[in-house]
Amino acid sequence: MGHCCSCSHNDGEGDVSEGEPYGKEKTFDPNFKGPIKKRSCTDILCCLLFFVFIIGYIVIGLFAWLNGDPVILLFPTDNQGRICGLNYGDLDLRGKSNLFYFDITKCASAATLINFQCQTTQICVSSCPDTYWTYLPDVAKLELAINTASAGATREEIATSANTTYFLDWNKYICTYGFNARDAYVNDGMDIQAIMNSGKCAPYYLPFSPVVGRCIPRVATDLVNFAAESLDSAGNSFNATLVDSNNQTITGQSLLDGTAPIKLYLEARAIAEKIFADLTVSWYWLLGMLGITAIVAFLWIVIMRWVAGVMVWVTLLGIIGVLSFGVWYCYDEWNRLKTVAGSGTSIISVGFTTNLSTYLALQDTWLAFFIILAIVDAILILLIIFLRKRIQIAIQIIRQSSKAIGWMISTLFYPLVTFILVLIVISFWAATALFLASSGSPVYQVIDSRNLTNSTTGQTCNINEWSNSTHQYYLNDAVSCVFVKYGGTSIFHNNVIWLQVVAVFGMLWIVNWVLALGQCTLAGAFASYYWAWKKPQDIPLLPLYSSFGRTLRYHTGSLAFGSLIIAIVQIIRLLLEYADNKLKAAENKVAKFVLKCLKCCFWCLEKFLKFLNRNAYIMIAVYGKHFCWSAKEAFKLLMRNIIRVAVLDKVTDFILFIGKLIVTVGMGALAWAFFTDKFISLQIFAPSLNYYWMPIIIISIAAYFVASGFFNTFAMAVDTIFLCFLEDLERNDGTEEKPYYMSKGLMNVLGKKNKKKKKKSKDE
Repeated sequence: MGHCCSCSHNDGEGDVSEGEPYGKEKTFDPNFKGPIKKRSCTDILCCLLFFVFIIGYIVIGLFAWLNGDPVILLFPTDNQGRICGLNYGDLDLRGKSNLFYFDITKCASAATLINFQCQTTQICVSSCPDTYWTYLPDVAKLELAINTASAGATREEIATSANTTYFLDWNKYICTYGFNARDAYVNDGMDIQAIMNSGKCAPYYLPFSPVVGRCIPRVATDLVNFAAESLDSAGNSFNATLVDSNNQTITGQSLLDGTAPIKLYLEARAIAEKIFADLTVSWYWLLGMLGITAIVAFLWIVIMRWVAGVMVWVTLLGIIGVLSFGVWYCYDEWNRLKTVAGSGTSIISVGFTTNLSTYLALQDTWLAFFIILAIVDAILILLIIFLRKRIQIAIQIIRQSSKAIGWMISTLFYPLVTFILVLIVISFWAATALFLASSGSPVYQVIDSRNLTNSTTGQTCNINEWSNSTHQYYLNDAVSCVFVKYGGTSIFHNNVIWLQVVAVFGMLWIVNWVLALGQCTLAGAFASYYWAWKKPQDIPLLPLYSSFGRTLRYHTGSLAFGSLIIAIVQIIRLLLEYADNKLKAAENKVAKFVLKCLKCCFWCLEKFLKFLNRNAYIMIAVYGKHFCWSAKEAFKLLMRNIIRVAVLDKVTDFILFIGKLIVTVGMGALAWAFFTDKFISLQIFAPSLNYYWMPIIIISIAAYFVASGFFNTFAMAVDTIFLCFLEDLERNDGTEEKPYYMSKGLMNVLGKKNKKKKKKSKDE
């Protein structure tokens, strides 16, 4: 039967013996013919724990769905947590079903993603604005009204004069509930600028359209039309320049420049509209090029069996050539400077200077370059000489991996299964997090719009108290009490944050399990290829499907164990990131330094554990043993061949890098040639676009991800076949009883061969 999560079990084979820190080499097993078919369930306790956790995870989701209401997040909600269109007794919002944002540019902040609320004033309105407007022209109009008013004129007379003579329309002001801009100007003595600073009225707005109950800006017209309309809101000829009381000229363009968010938004929306139009006429070309990308990536993997060796050796010799040229050039410069006066000055005597040409005029500089490059060149040459056989082994492993994928093309498309499963897990988590975030009553916090930290920032507040005129922050121009989230009086109350943490941890655990399932499945398929005596005749039927079934049936617990370790490290890293964000404003340098060190250590630990788990899954796929045994045996096997591992890792990384680079750059170049009409001579015409570079960027990015999916499968094939090769090398010796399963290329590199069976004589 299976084993528990404990690593204390000892299977005997490959045990660490005294004097052999990495265990004994594998011995011949006449019954071993590749991935074990007769196997039992492994890590049963971990499997049970995993299923219990999934049930608990689902229970959390059910509780969240029963107590949360994402409608209050999806439906428009103002700053006071009131849903638009409802009657709240003291405030009737019936007929006001649209949410208007005073400054929609602030909705792009990180706080919006966390709290589901924009950090700007939001009120419910009956209809969204359908024109351009900003308060800046009204400032100029009031300045003119003040300058032309008779002595002793009241603010009401000045406001009336501006309203009738200069066409200032107070009705265009969109303000908070119960606030009237004209009354504030006339009765409270507030200037328009003071009204805007108080946050009681929107400083500008654009043509909006209601989308899911929210006023979303329409696609804007050009800036000149906006400037004209904002200055002539009444339809009269008021486009002449204005002069304020300081004799400063005010023009349409200066008003537009002074309202930076509007200008930035208009420019961005104009570009976005053109990009969207480009995509609507070129999307089928984009899909076609992604198909070409998949074909190119597949062909690149297939031709690795022929070009891998050439690519590696040409690159290594090229690096040596460049370094050797650098050594010669540095020596030549050092020798030339011998005859130049002042070049013998010591670098120490020159001291520090930002003028690099001063150092390049010294003999010592070129002598240092010469010594450094000569040492690096010599080390690289020696490494290539002494590691040439291991480099050849790595090349042969890559070639055999290419052949394996060629015979099992279905493995290249398995990442789609992984992608779909990961998408389902993340979608479930996102839905659960949304319901958790919407559980309970509204919670309000103090927000400082100046991004300053004071004693009340971030504290909860009572919205009713802040609405009282006697409150210390009433009509304050910076500090306000705003709605940030739900959860104040739900059954979760103070535990909702921990439930969110559990939900994130569950998502990480299950996602890592899905990734482990993919790695173990692919490893089983590639191992069945390697241990097939006659290829492809002896490769099992449907190797990928068979491996998937074995993994899911017998090793769910082992995969859960390995993914649990990774998930624990990842959740710790997330908590450290959270703590780091909290300490950004702190002055404790020691705490910050310790936190940075912890983040670095856990990052390294995660990388190491992922490497160890990857190889453990390969051993699980082959031998069907529990996680701890597999991880231990994989680690000892790799450590017994550490130099081969290092060489293969670097060579494979280089091959994959070159492959991704060629596919990405090649597809980007093809897209550039197509969308810039370089194929007209072939009667291939590209659609007319506003920005031809946008499809090129999209294709290049998509090509990188498509190539990464293909090459990740190829990397799994390399790792699996490499471990199988090491096992083959230890178990067998090439005799009739113990023949090698490796390719002839690998045997030639190692100087080994399988002995042919002797033909029986007629007398026998």
